[in-house]
Amino acid sequence: MSDKPSLASSLIMDMERGESILLTFGKPGHILKRKIAITGLASRLLLFIIFNPIALLHAKFNPNVWHRRRAVVIKLVRLLFPFHVKGHQMPPSKYGQIFMINHPTLNDPICAMLYAMESYPNREIIIPVNLPWFESFCRYRPKLLKIGINVVPLLTPETAKRLGSENQVSNVQTALVSNYISELTKVLANGGLAIVAQQATRQRYIFADPKQSDSGEGILSTASFILAGIRRAKLLEQTNFIPLGVIPHSINTKSKLNLFRKYMLSVGKPIMATELGKVKNAAKRPADLFILHRLAELLPSEYRFASHTRYGGVA
Repeated sequence: MSDKPSLASSLIMDMERGESILLTFGKPGHILKRKIAITGLASRLLLFIIFNPIALLHAKFNPNVWHRRRAVVIKLVRLLFPFHVKGHQMPPSKYGQIFMINHPTLNDPICAMLYAMESYPNREIIIPVNLPWFESFCRYRPKLLKIGINVVPLLTPETAKRLGSENQVSNVQTALVSNYISELTKVLANGGLAIVAQQATRQRYIFADPKQSDSGEGILSTASFILAGIRRAKLLEQTNFIPLGVIPHSINTKSKLNLFRKYMLSVGKPIMATELGKVKNAAKRPADLFILHRLAELLPSEYRFASHTRYGGVA
């Protein structure tokens, strides 16, 4: 395990220099690279505007500019990805905050990031990004770090599956996960913020069907895995999980970036990590099923099930 953070750091530095990890995975990697091309171009254009040459020159002589850049980021990106908020009001808190979101589109982590940064100004925020998207804009990562936005790559289970079953894929996935947990606990230890998509991969619905809602069979262990990392870092009593339901402008919206489309963020009541760790239900991973149910409560009913088949019948 000791070499995995260094492997991840090496991979990230290579990508920041313009190298592609995806392309080392052959044809599947090339396909994923092409699929993210337009989204990647839009991301780079936005970041170029934020970190334009004039702003960078100014920052070279006045480090305080980076603090003002953060405010510019929030205002500018808020215009491109508008949203309004309902639900629980976030109280003042010195604890680390993990915002657990559903993930129907690429807008979701961006809107959640803006809401978290508005709710708790001046705190570092960590956001895991799937490797194909990360590669498309990672050269801006050092500048994002200067304004307190720590973007780290992950290889989601669905993306790893598309890349194949070679050991290289598994090794990269494991290294990136280990690096993410290490970075996450550092941020949380300082009272920072995190955005986490419980389902990892974009999907419109919370559950496949009512049966999965009852049993939790086949759900990802995202919350449980993070809880384990927080427990090892002795941060259970210093961390809150906050369900944050992201509702797109339309149930039929595409899963890509949707500029100028107004979303709704439905905020749930925070739950302390110690309490989440005590949750019991029918699932093999109770914390994950609990988070999914909390998210489902915050969303319109049409986002709950992909299929309404129940135990061979119709619900």
